[in-house]
Amino acid sequence: MKFTEFKFKDYIQEALKDLNFVEATEVQEKLIPVVLAGRDLVGESKTGSGKTHTFLLPIFQKLDEGTDSVQVVITAPSRELARQIYQAARQIAAFSDKEIRVANYVGGTDKNRQIGKLSSSQPHIVIGTPGRIYDLVESGDLAIHKANTFVVDEADMTLDMGF
Repeated sequence: MKFTEFKFKDYIQEALKDLNFVEATEVQEKLIPVVLAGRDLVGESKTGSGKTHTFLLPIFQKLDEGTDSVQVVITAPSRELARQIYQAARQIAAFSDKEIRVANYVGGTDKNRQIGKLSSSQPHIVIGTPGRIYDLVESGDLAIHKANTFVVDEADMTLDMGF
């Protein structure tokens, strides 16, 4: 199945072209329609099968860029995985004519700097480790109460780590 068959927004199609993504992988072909339909799901697939874009592409399709609140929260069990998801999301967001704020919140980074940025605006998409996201929510600096999408990437590892 070609990505053009999903009828994504124009800027998403441009991002896919830039990434040289033409054909959806098996997991993408099966699960993107489920995510676009707004249904909850648990997906399992091998590394390198396209799982990250399986959830990111529908997230961007459903994103309301005109809303100034957090719409999506994506957790990952490690800083490295959170950074990879963040970079993939930024690659897509860069093609939008409208500002899409994507933020990465992980431990080992300057929390006060993150709080300072949050005081002026909330991101549309929050990506990070559960511990740092929890800290920012508990302190009242990150407002995720209006988020309508929640992704736990590598849920098994996240639970194994005690999050």
